[in-house]
Order: sequence, then C-alpha cells, then structure tokens
Amino acid sequence: MNFIGTGELLFTKKKQSYVLTLIVIFILLAVLIFFYFFSFVPIEGDSMENTIFDKQYCLAQRKCNTINRGDIVIIDVSDDKAKESHDIVKRVIGLSGDKLIFMHNADSRYVDLYICKKGENQFKKVNEPYIKEPMKFAYMNFNDKYYYNNIIMRYDPDLTNYIIDNTLDSDTYDRVIKSTIMIPDGNVFFLGDNRNVSRDSRHYGTQPLSKIKYKVLSVVY
Repeated sequence: MNFIGTGELLFTKKKQSYVLTLIVIFILLAVLIFFYFFSFVPIEGDSMENTIFDKQYCLAQRKCNTINRGDIVIIDVSDDKAKESHDIVKRVIGLSGDKLIFMHNADSRYVDLYICKKGENQFKKVNEPYIKEPMKFAYMNFNDKYYYNNIIMRYDPDLTNYIIDNTLDSDTYDRVIKSTIMIPDGNVFFLGDNRNVSRDSRHYGTQPLSKIKYKVLSVVY
C-alpha cells in the first residue's frame, strides 16, 4: 500500500490554495481591466430605433481614441455652465473637415443627406440603410443658434456632379456653399437613426471629440 506522508499532504494543500488564489486574483484583475475599458450602458428613448431600442443595454468602450463615420457614440451635449452631463446616444455622420448638405429629394416631402469628405471635392449621397424611415422635411428644424446661415437645399439632381471649388458659376457656388454645414477641426456631426424624432446635431450643433464618453460596440440585451 502507498501512503501519503503528512508533509506531502500539506504541500499538496498549499499548492492547491496557491493555485486557487492565483485564479481569484486573475479573475479580479480581468474584471477590473474590463470595467476600466468597457461599460454596460442603459439606453433611454427611441431616437436610435431600429438599431437600439428604449431600455436596452449596450456594451460600450471607454477611452476610445479612434472615431469613424458610422460609429455609434454616447456623447455629452451639456454646455460648460451645466452642473451635470447630458448624455445622448447617436451615430457619427461627419468628422472634422467634412462638409454636409441636407437636400430635398425629388418630391420635396423628404430630405436626403450628402457628404463631401475631407480631402475630396464632390458631394456623394450618404448610404443610410440603418435609418428607421426617410427624413421628413416637416421635422428638419435646425436650431438657429448653430445653423442660422444654413438652409435645406432645394432639389438639384446635379449636386453630385459639381466640383466644389470656385470654378462653379457664382450662383451655383453660392447656393451650394450657403447650404453646406462645415464641420470644424476636432468636432463631429451626429444624428439619430430615428431621424424624425431625434434631437441631435441639428439641435446641439457639432461637438468636440472630447465630449464623446463611449463608443458603442454592440447591443447586449
């Protein structure tokens, strides 16, 4: 018969205890690291339907250094005088240096969005399969504080053919420029996917990247 000596038994128990302690420490560190970089954020409101619904939770990344067009972000739109933050969830549409135009479509009841990206010189219609429904002209009210010089451009089927520089005839150039939203350096322009109920950059204006608190990675439940 083989017998385990007392010393060997104690060594085995100590080894098991050591391994268990390491596992617990590893789990705690993993949890701390996870919540340092990520968070589960509850969503309120219907401005991001049908992508995110009211009362759903999202997995969101903190300390996001890279923001791209199409990213969904949680951004603080409170002004410098506010005592508390006012966080909203929206989709980034334009980055610094981009130009945007809202233009009536052919029947004038709806509005389409066009972008001239930084470094480019022509507008292209933004492909937006994520929006709940087309933007209705009746809900395209801009806050005069931000866009008092901008209007929704009347329908122009040639917009995407124009080269945006001073070679355009003066009337066309003035009409395009007066309808153009310029995104300042270090800022983003954001909209809700449920355009017709959303309060977004049409109300709050562009916001600095520093105001972005989270980048949404996925809907959890």
